[in-house]
Amino acid sequence: MIKKRLVTIVGCLIVVSLIATGCAKVGEDITVETKDPEYGGVLNISMINDPQGFDDAIQAHYNCQSLKLTNEELWTGDWAKGRAGGHGSAECDWFNGGGLNRVEHKAGAVAESWEIVGKDTMIFHIREGIKWHDKTPVNGRELTADDVVFSLNRQCTLPTAYMKRTYPQASASMQISAPDASTVMIKCEPKYFGDIITMLDYMEIYPREAVEEFEDMSDWKNSIGTGPFILTDYVPGSLMTFARNPNYWEKDPVGPGSGNQLPYVDGIKLYIIPDESTSLAQFRTGKLDILHQVDWEIAQEFLQMPQLKHVSYFDDYGQACIYMRTDKKDSPFADKRVRQALWLAIDNQQILDDYYGGEGTLLKWPLMEFKEYAGAYVPLEQLPESVQELYGYNPEKAKQLLADAGYPNGFKAKIICYNQRAYTDPLTMVKAMWAKVGVELELEPKEWGAYTSVIARRAYDDMLFGYYSGAGTCFKAINYTGSGMYNGGYIDDPVLNKARDEMLAAYPDEVVADQIHRELMPYLLEQAYVIALPAGKQYRFWWPWVRNYSGEYSMGYYNLYNYSKYVWLDQELKESMFGK
Repeated sequence: MIKKRLVTIVGCLIVVSLIATGCAKVGEDITVETKDPEYGGVLNISMINDPQGFDDAIQAHYNCQSLKLTNEELWTGDWAKGRAGGHGSAECDWFNGGGLNRVEHKAGAVAESWEIVGKDTMIFHIREGIKWHDKTPVNGRELTADDVVFSLNRQCTLPTAYMKRTYPQASASMQISAPDASTVMIKCEPKYFGDIITMLDYMEIYPREAVEEFEDMSDWKNSIGTGPFILTDYVPGSLMTFARNPNYWEKDPVGPGSGNQLPYVDGIKLYIIPDESTSLAQFRTGKLDILHQVDWEIAQEFLQMPQLKHVSYFDDYGQACIYMRTDKKDSPFADKRVRQALWLAIDNQQILDDYYGGEGTLLKWPLMEFKEYAGAYVPLEQLPESVQELYGYNPEKAKQLLADAGYPNGFKAKIICYNQRAYTDPLTMVKAMWAKVGVELELEPKEWGAYTSVIARRAYDDMLFGYYSGAGTCFKAINYTGSGMYNGGYIDDPVLNKARDEMLAAYPDEVVADQIHRELMPYLLEQAYVIALPAGKQYRFWWPWVRNYSGEYSMGYYNLYNYSKYVWLDQELKESMFGK
């Protein structure tokens, strides 16, 4: 068992009686914003690692975090369908780190409107008056349909592009054209339609002449987009600085600021802070405005600070599961009995209780319980007993299954993981549990760059504690079919392949696709192709001077930080609390 760190409340914590803040309480954590927004101030937030690039046709989109502030996609998540400072419809929470991707929750970004024609064509009507950042060589000219066609074609043809690497057949089938200056038409084979729809919420648009002049956009100094912020400085290992785009097109859609020009803040400072204790200290002292991802253990300190606001939530962003080389016929993992034995040898409830304070879920893969995907999910208690048993703890049955499979004395295995506490700590508990049934596990932690390279190439011999694709791709079944990076277990099961084809054939009818996925879950879980450890609840904390904010993180599909254009800062309140 891992000994938990004692939570120490720092003596310098400022305990204040908050002045009237112009908010009415809704539920435990969410407030309704009633005060008129104010312009100005700098939003201070942080991330753990440096971005690996500034061009998502060269690096994967999820490693190019600054693009979500500087550039835009055809469509994105709809702020007004979230909490939106208590004024949204709350169809979505947008707490999740990125996996939400339902068509019904989209809003136009570069595209003002769209039409889905059958299951092979999408027509996007490009918004008029969108201007590129006022930087050479574009000098603030208006975005055109040609920019969109150029950018999307680039994503489908460059060997380094995530779309080309992950969905090569879909990329090859795409036909992208501009019938006129304000229209983009995308056609593809029907079986790839789901891939195309997903792509459109994370592939950024770039100006053609900038890419042609610079060859690519990998140098941050060449950053040019149409987004709400302009990247003005980057110090690796330290800070990215963004300034407000004065020519941004969007208006605040709901709340007291409805109709106001966005964004409200003058800029953003996005600090790179790999050391957890440093980021916590920065937040305690008000140098960070928001603490995005906090686990149960750390949260105990901040929950005792009544001046802070918070939400708790489930998130599949960064969640990992144990992949095994099921494709190697001479490997123990090719045998279902071994896989089930390993699962039965894990006391999942103990991990949940000891590591996550009992606040979490045992069932997180292939889909977590999100209200947006309720139709695709089966709660653990509704699954067959044979599946529920796997989430229990039965080391004696595990030993018997191992013996039946020809491993009465167990075996040795090595598992690659990310060298970060949230990954290594649970695996250390698993290692001790597996030792009781004769399985000797060796952990091989890697730094972020090396770790993500292993995942992208599926380059491991025994086991990998790797992340998986979020809820937004459940209808594509990429976590357990195909040759992509998220099928970390090299799974090739005719039953799963058939269900995938049926879901893709049904899409974009999300109701039908959800039902197919729901019916598949019992079979998929019983095969134990993947061992998913419990997931703890996550917390998000912020200071009360961050206004019109309800805990959002990503609106749409892996659009981290894009909430920032809607929030504003009560600088007077901050000064009253910290004197600065």
